[in-house]
Amino acid sequence: MQSRRGTWLIVVSSVFFAMMAVLARHLSARVPATQLSFVRFAVGAIVMMGWFLARRERPDVRRPAKLLLRGLFGCGAVLTYFIAIERLGSGPATVLNYCSPIWAAVFAGLVLGERPSGAARLGLGLATIGAVLVAIATGEFRQPLSPGLGGLAGLASGVFGGAAITVIRSLRQDTGASTVFLAFSVVGAAICGPLSAPRWVALEGDLLGAALVMGLLSVGGQLLFTFGMGFTSATAGSAITQLVPVLAWALGFTVLHEPLVPLSAFGALLCVCGVLWGALAPPLRATPAGPPSG
Repeated sequence: MQSRRGTWLIVVSSVFFAMMAVLARHLSARVPATQLSFVRFAVGAIVMMGWFLARRERPDVRRPAKLLLRGLFGCGAVLTYFIAIERLGSGPATVLNYCSPIWAAVFAGLVLGERPSGAARLGLGLATIGAVLVAIATGEFRQPLSPGLGGLAGLASGVFGGAAITVIRSLRQDTGASTVFLAFSVVGAAICGPLSAPRWVALEGDLLGAALVMGLLSVGGQLLFTFGMGFTSATAGSAITQLVPVLAWALGFTVLHEPLVPLSAFGALLCVCGVLWGALAPPLRATPAGPPSG
Protein backbone atom coordinates (compact mmCIF):
# COMPACT_ATOMS: atom_id res chain seq x y z
CA MET A 1 0.00 0.00 0.00
CA GLN A 2 2.82 2.40 0.89
CA SER A 3 4.61 1.63 -2.38
CA ARG A 4 1.42 2.21 -4.36
CA ARG A 5 0.88 5.54 -2.62
CA GLY A 6 4.41 6.66 -3.44
CA THR A 7 4.01 5.55 -7.06
CA TRP A 8 0.87 7.62 -7.58
CA LEU A 9 2.37 10.68 -5.91
CA ILE A 10 5.37 10.53 -8.26
CA VAL A 11 3.10 9.94 -11.27
CA VAL A 12 1.14 13.10 -10.39
CA SER A 13 4.39 15.01 -9.88
CA SER A 14 5.52 13.86 -13.35
CA VAL A 15 2.29 15.22 -14.84
CA PHE A 16 2.94 18.56 -13.11
CA PHE A 17 6.52 18.73 -14.44
CA ALA A 18 5.38 17.89 -17.99
CA MET A 19 2.65 20.54 -17.87
CA MET A 20 5.20 23.04 -16.59
CA ALA A 21 7.48 22.31 -19.56
CA VAL A 22 4.67 22.77 -22.09
CA LEU A 23 3.50 25.98 -20.42
CA ALA A 24 7.09 27.28 -20.39
CA ARG A 25 7.30 26.55 -24.13
CA HIS A 26 4.05 28.46 -24.69
CA LEU A 27 5.33 31.44 -22.68
CA SER A 28 8.77 31.41 -24.32
CA ALA A 29 7.34 33.11 -27.41
CA ARG A 30 6.86 36.25 -25.30
CA VAL A 31 9.02 35.86 -22.19
CA PRO A 32 12.81 35.18 -22.25
CA ALA A 33 14.12 31.96 -20.74
CA THR A 34 16.07 33.88 -18.07
CA GLN A 35 12.88 35.55 -16.84
CA LEU A 36 10.90 32.32 -16.83
CA SER A 37 13.68 30.74 -14.79
CA PHE A 38 13.54 33.63 -12.34
CA VAL A 39 9.77 33.25 -11.97
CA ARG A 40 10.17 29.55 -11.24
CA PHE A 41 12.81 30.19 -8.59
CA ALA A 42 10.97 33.17 -7.07
CA VAL A 43 7.74 31.22 -6.66
CA GLY A 44 9.66 28.37 -5.04
CA ALA A 45 11.47 30.74 -2.67
CA ILE A 46 8.20 32.43 -1.60
CA VAL A 47 6.46 29.10 -1.02
CA MET A 48 9.33 27.67 1.04
CA MET A 49 9.78 30.84 3.08
CA GLY A 50 6.07 30.69 3.86
CA TRP A 51 6.53 27.04 4.85
CA PHE A 52 9.25 27.88 7.38
CA LEU A 53 7.32 30.87 8.75
CA ALA A 54 4.14 28.81 9.17
CA ARG A 55 6.05 26.10 11.05
CA ARG A 56 8.10 28.65 13.01
CA GLU A 57 11.28 26.87 12.04
CA ARG A 58 14.63 28.01 10.69
CA PRO A 59 16.42 26.47 7.71
CA ASP A 60 19.32 24.19 8.58
CA VAL A 61 22.33 26.06 7.17
CA ARG A 62 25.12 24.08 8.83
CA ARG A 63 26.54 23.15 5.40
CA PRO A 64 26.52 26.48 3.52
CA ALA A 65 29.09 25.47 0.89
CA LYS A 66 27.10 22.43 -0.25
CA LEU A 67 23.82 24.37 -0.12
CA LEU A 68 25.41 26.99 -2.36
CA LEU A 69 26.61 24.27 -4.74
CA ARG A 70 23.10 22.78 -4.80
CA GLY A 71 21.76 26.21 -5.76
CA LEU A 72 24.41 26.85 -8.41
CA PHE A 73 24.08 23.46 -10.11
CA GLY A 74 20.30 23.58 -9.85
CA CYS A 75 20.24 27.06 -11.34
CA GLY A 76 22.43 25.89 -14.22
CA ALA A 77 20.12 22.93 -14.83
CA VAL A 78 16.93 25.04 -14.86
CA LEU A 79 18.34 27.93 -16.89
CA THR A 80 19.82 25.74 -19.62
CA TYR A 81 16.64 23.62 -19.60
CA PHE A 82 14.48 26.68 -20.22
CA ILE A 83 16.83 27.87 -22.97
CA ALA A 84 16.46 24.44 -24.59
CA ILE A 85 12.66 24.61 -24.25
CA GLU A 86 12.69 28.03 -25.90
CA ARG A 87 14.73 26.83 -28.86
CA LEU A 88 13.86 23.13 -29.23
CA GLY A 89 10.36 22.70 -27.85
CA SER A 90 9.11 21.04 -24.67
CA GLY A 91 9.57 17.43 -25.84
CA PRO A 92 13.19 17.36 -27.05
CA ALA A 93 14.36 19.70 -24.26
CA THR A 94 12.78 17.55 -21.55
CA VAL A 95 14.30 14.37 -22.96
CA LEU A 96 17.76 15.94 -22.80
CA ASN A 97 17.18 17.33 -19.31
CA TYR A 98 15.96 13.99 -17.96
CA CYS A 99 19.25 12.32 -18.83
CA SER A 100 20.41 13.79 -15.49
CA PRO A 101 20.12 10.49 -13.52
CA ILE A 102 22.77 8.97 -15.79
CA TRP A 103 25.10 11.90 -15.24
CA ALA A 104 24.37 11.67 -11.52
CA ALA A 105 25.72 8.11 -11.62
CA VAL A 106 28.92 9.41 -13.24
CA PHE A 107 29.38 12.17 -10.65
CA ALA A 108 28.51 9.79 -7.81
CA GLY A 109 31.39 7.60 -8.93
CA LEU A 110 33.75 10.57 -8.90
CA VAL A 111 32.54 12.26 -5.70
CA LEU A 112 30.69 9.72 -3.56
CA GLY A 113 32.83 6.70 -4.37
CA GLU A 114 30.07 4.71 -6.06
CA ARG A 115 31.17 2.36 -8.82
CA PRO A 116 28.52 1.99 -11.52
CA SER A 117 27.81 -1.53 -12.75
CA GLY A 118 28.29 -2.63 -16.33
CA ALA A 119 24.55 -2.23 -16.94
CA ALA A 120 24.72 1.35 -15.68
CA ARG A 121 27.59 2.09 -18.08
CA LEU A 122 25.58 0.62 -20.95
CA GLY A 123 22.63 2.81 -19.90
CA LEU A 124 24.89 5.86 -19.98
CA GLY A 125 26.03 4.95 -23.48
CA LEU A 126 22.48 4.49 -24.77
CA ALA A 127 21.27 7.71 -23.18
CA THR A 128 24.24 9.66 -24.55
CA ILE A 129 23.71 8.39 -28.10
CA GLY A 130 19.99 9.12 -27.82
CA ALA A 131 20.61 12.63 -26.51
CA VAL A 132 22.97 13.41 -29.40
CA LEU A 133 20.37 12.13 -31.90
CA VAL A 134 17.66 14.29 -30.31
CA ALA A 135 19.93 17.34 -30.45
CA ILE A 136 20.90 16.71 -34.10
CA ALA A 137 17.31 16.01 -35.17
CA THR A 138 16.18 19.48 -34.10
CA GLY A 139 18.13 20.92 -37.05
CA GLU A 140 19.72 23.60 -34.88
CA PHE A 141 23.25 22.55 -35.75
CA ARG A 142 22.58 23.64 -39.34
CA GLN A 143 21.57 27.18 -38.37
CA PRO A 144 24.10 29.91 -39.28
CA LEU A 145 23.47 31.93 -36.09
CA SER A 146 24.13 30.29 -32.72
CA PRO A 147 24.33 26.79 -34.24
CA GLY A 148 23.25 24.10 -31.86
CA LEU A 149 22.68 26.43 -28.91
CA GLY A 150 19.40 24.77 -27.94
CA GLY A 151 20.81 21.26 -28.25
CA LEU A 152 23.92 22.16 -26.28
CA ALA A 153 21.78 23.83 -23.63
CA GLY A 154 19.65 20.70 -23.34
CA LEU A 155 22.71 18.49 -22.98
CA ALA A 156 24.16 20.91 -20.40
CA SER A 157 20.91 20.83 -18.40
CA GLY A 158 21.29 17.08 -17.99
CA VAL A 159 24.91 17.44 -16.85
CA PHE A 160 24.06 20.25 -14.39
CA GLY A 161 21.10 18.22 -13.15
CA GLY A 162 23.30 15.20 -12.54
CA ALA A 163 25.74 17.32 -10.54
CA ALA A 164 22.84 18.79 -8.54
CA ILE A 165 21.46 15.33 -7.74
CA THR A 166 24.89 14.26 -6.47
CA VAL A 167 25.11 17.27 -4.13
CA ILE A 168 21.55 16.62 -2.93
CA ARG A 169 22.37 13.02 -2.10
CA SER A 170 25.27 14.20 0.04
CA LEU A 171 23.21 16.93 1.73
CA ARG A 172 20.25 14.68 2.48
CA GLN A 173 22.34 12.62 4.88
CA ASP A 174 21.78 15.29 7.54
CA THR A 175 19.86 18.18 5.95
CA GLY A 176 16.09 18.39 5.49
CA ALA A 177 14.54 18.44 2.03
CA SER A 178 12.81 21.77 2.74
CA THR A 179 16.14 23.49 3.44
CA VAL A 180 17.69 22.00 0.30
CA PHE A 181 14.78 23.17 -1.84
CA LEU A 182 14.88 26.65 -0.27
CA ALA A 183 18.59 26.96 -1.08
CA PHE A 184 17.90 25.88 -4.67
CA SER A 185 15.16 28.50 -5.03
CA VAL A 186 16.93 31.43 -3.33
CA VAL A 187 20.26 30.97 -5.11
CA GLY A 188 18.51 30.48 -8.46
CA ALA A 189 16.41 33.63 -8.01
CA ALA A 190 19.48 35.64 -6.97
CA ILE A 191 21.31 34.60 -10.17
CA CYS A 192 18.45 34.71 -12.68
CA GLY A 193 17.04 38.03 -11.42
CA PRO A 194 19.97 40.16 -12.68
CA LEU A 195 20.30 38.01 -15.82
CA SER A 196 16.66 38.64 -16.75
CA ALA A 197 16.72 42.40 -16.04
CA PRO A 198 18.04 43.61 -19.45
CA ARG A 199 15.25 41.85 -21.40
CA TRP A 200 12.55 42.01 -18.74
CA VAL A 201 9.00 41.71 -20.05
CA ALA A 202 6.14 43.20 -18.04
CA LEU A 203 3.96 40.36 -16.73
CA GLU A 204 0.33 41.46 -16.71
CA GLY A 205 -3.07 39.84 -17.00
CA ASP A 206 -3.09 36.38 -18.60
CA LEU A 207 0.69 36.45 -19.03
CA LEU A 208 1.23 36.93 -15.30
CA GLY A 209 -1.31 34.23 -14.46
CA ALA A 210 0.32 31.71 -16.82
CA ALA A 211 3.79 32.47 -15.43
CA LEU A 212 2.59 31.97 -11.85
CA VAL A 213 0.87 28.70 -12.77
CA MET A 214 4.13 27.53 -14.35
CA GLY A 215 5.99 28.30 -11.14
CA LEU A 216 3.37 26.61 -8.96
CA LEU A 217 3.39 23.49 -11.16
CA SER A 218 7.15 23.29 -10.67
CA VAL A 219 6.92 23.66 -6.90
CA GLY A 220 3.98 21.25 -6.69
CA GLY A 221 5.82 18.68 -8.77
CA GLN A 222 8.92 18.96 -6.62
CA LEU A 223 7.05 18.66 -3.32
CA LEU A 224 4.92 15.73 -4.53
CA PHE A 225 8.04 13.93 -5.73
CA THR A 226 9.86 14.51 -2.45
CA PHE A 227 6.86 13.29 -0.45
CA GLY A 228 6.31 10.31 -2.75
CA MET A 229 9.92 9.19 -2.41
CA GLY A 230 9.21 8.59 1.27
CA PHE A 231 6.91 5.73 0.28
CA THR A 232 8.92 4.04 -2.47
CA SER A 233 12.48 3.12 -3.38
CA ALA A 234 14.95 5.45 -5.08
CA THR A 235 15.17 3.03 -8.01
CA ALA A 236 11.41 2.94 -8.56
CA GLY A 237 11.14 6.71 -8.15
CA SER A 238 13.86 7.37 -10.72
CA ALA A 239 12.19 5.01 -13.17
CA ILE A 240 8.76 6.62 -12.76
CA THR A 241 10.16 10.10 -13.48
CA GLN A 242 10.83 8.99 -17.05
CA LEU A 243 7.12 9.64 -17.56
CA VAL A 244 7.99 13.35 -17.67
CA PRO A 245 9.77 13.42 -21.07
CA VAL A 246 7.14 11.08 -22.53
CA LEU A 247 4.27 13.25 -21.29
CA ALA A 248 6.02 16.50 -22.26
CA TRP A 249 6.54 15.17 -25.78
CA ALA A 250 2.93 14.01 -26.05
CA LEU A 251 1.53 17.29 -24.71
CA GLY A 252 3.83 19.33 -26.94
CA PHE A 253 2.68 17.36 -29.98
CA THR A 254 -1.05 17.49 -29.17
CA VAL A 255 -1.41 20.90 -27.50
CA LEU A 256 1.31 23.02 -29.10
CA HIS A 257 1.50 21.06 -32.39
CA GLU A 258 5.26 20.64 -32.10
CA PRO A 259 6.69 18.57 -34.97
CA LEU A 260 7.51 14.90 -34.40
CA VAL A 261 10.74 14.06 -36.24
CA PRO A 262 11.41 10.29 -36.55
CA LEU A 263 15.12 10.62 -35.72
CA SER A 264 14.30 12.71 -32.66
CA ALA A 265 11.67 10.21 -31.52
CA PHE A 266 14.15 7.34 -31.92
CA GLY A 267 16.75 9.28 -29.96
CA ALA A 268 14.20 9.99 -27.24
CA LEU A 269 13.41 6.28 -27.01
CA LEU A 270 17.11 5.50 -26.59
CA CYS A 271 17.38 8.17 -23.88
CA VAL A 272 14.45 6.82 -21.88
CA CYS A 273 15.65 3.22 -22.23
CA GLY A 274 19.20 4.19 -21.26
CA VAL A 275 18.10 6.16 -18.21
CA LEU A 276 15.76 3.36 -17.10
CA TRP A 277 18.50 0.79 -17.60
CA GLY A 278 20.93 2.88 -15.59
CA ALA A 279 18.38 3.68 -12.86
CA LEU A 280 17.42 0.04 -12.42
CA ALA A 281 21.05 -1.08 -12.19
CA PRO A 282 22.29 -0.41 -8.63
CA PRO A 283 25.86 0.82 -8.11
CA LEU A 284 28.36 -1.60 -6.61
CA ARG A 285 28.34 0.54 -3.48
CA ALA A 286 25.08 2.38 -2.88
CA THR A 287 24.43 5.61 -0.95
CA PRO A 288 21.08 7.14 0.00
CA ALA A 289 19.37 8.93 -2.87
CA GLY A 290 17.87 12.40 -2.72
CA PRO A 291 15.22 14.23 -4.72
CA PRO A 292 15.81 15.25 -8.32
CA SER A 293 17.48 18.46 -9.39
CA GLY A 294 14.15 20.25 -9.50
